[in-house]
Amino acid sequence: MRAELIQELQLLQNSRANKLVDELTDRILSSVDAVNEKVVSSMSKRGRMLMLLDKRLNFSTLRKLRRKFLRA
Repeated sequence: MRAELIQELQLLQNSRANKLVDELTDRILSSVDAVNEKVVSSMSKRGRMLMLLDKRLNFSTLRKLRRKFLRA
């Protein structure tokens, strides 16, 4: 009888421990996912801004070169 109670208590403790581990894992993973999403979004925005800047720079450079060489 006593051994059965001890075994039942151990099963209960393991169950609670597993539940706690699952909750902590979910919290950590959701935090990591949120940070990853922000980083990816920020990098994507920065990349788009750099591409637009490069595109504008190329167009303005081409315009300057055309003006310089077509007028001469």
